[in-house]
Amino acid sequence: MALKPSVCIQHTYKCLILGDSGVGKSTFLRRHATGQFEEEHVPTYGLNVHTLPLETSYQAVALELWDVAGDARHGGLHNGYFFYATCAIIMFDLSSASSAASVARWQRQFTEICGKQLPVVVCGNKAELKRMCPALLYRQQPNFDYCELSSRAAWNMEAPLELLCRRLLRLKDLKLISFPILKPVKNGEFNVPRMQKQMDEVKKKMLPPRRMEDDVTEELHKHDLKHHIILN
Repeated sequence: MALKPSVCIQHTYKCLILGDSGVGKSTFLRRHATGQFEEEHVPTYGLNVHTLPLETSYQAVALELWDVAGDARHGGLHNGYFFYATCAIIMFDLSSASSAASVARWQRQFTEICGKQLPVVVCGNKAELKRMCPALLYRQQPNFDYCELSSRAAWNMEAPLELLCRRLLRLKDLKLISFPILKPVKNGEFNVPRMQKQMDEVKKKMLPPRRMEDDVTEELHKHDLKHHIILN
């Protein structure tokens, strides 16, 4: 792993990493902090925080990543953790339909406490595994982005960071030029073209914005929820 920002960081943004237990939030943070990948799932007890320096094509920034236990049994998320958050990554497991169905609940909790205008990136993790989710759909929103990644394959790990920086700095053409360079797990076989194709297919099916805040009946009639999960 290599990261050596060359300029002074003046802007730090607090980013919550939200999602059900076991979706890979801690692995995502640990990968960026140390480069290591742990095969065994160890639940987060309480809170882990890591400040990640990034250099963009415009300026240096830092994301203060807050990984909070996704399960109340392990000291799960409390409203106090949301204070002063400026953005969020909501993560789910692409091999777990239940974790995808929980994304909308996590997003509601974040927006109710922090407001609807803050940037949110929804990340489907474990892209290297066979998908157990029905077809995924999401609505276009001015503060919302979607991406998929694989912590095991070290694929697309910088994508949510770049998307958040674009929203936070309001610069659509922003690029990350210095970020952790991660290596795939040894002896792993990963089909990167397939993972990229699956993510692109989800993005092509983006739904139009919701016209009324509580009007979900129209989409429910259009899509059989046994075969579709609407993420937001």
